[in-house]
Amino acid sequence: MKKNIVALLVSIFVCAFGLSANADEACFDPNAQYFDVNGVSRLNLWGIPEANDNAVFADARQSWHTELSVAMWYATILKAQENDMVVVVGYDPASYELWYVAKPRPTCP
Repeated sequence: MKKNIVALLVSIFVCAFGLSANADEACFDPNAQYFDVNGVSRLNLWGIPEANDNAVFADARQSWHTELSVAMWYATILKAQENDMVVVVGYDPASYELWYVAKPRPTCP
């Protein structure tokens, strides 16, 4: 419960103060780039050139992410892979922590 409250407060902070404006965005193609999930708590995205060969990740045990957000982003990536589409991901350029995964689209913007 405490983690859900913290996640909610972080989300409100991001929306209120525009913190996501400092995020780097990258196009992620699950059919050409790699991703993996460690149980239900950690999602790794590999092969994003903008991330300088670092994994962009969401870890429900080590940060503000919840297992639900990790599962939803994983499902979005699987849906994009199934439909031969891509997703745009936003991440912190300093820590490479995943901030959001946009809905699947045919091509990158």
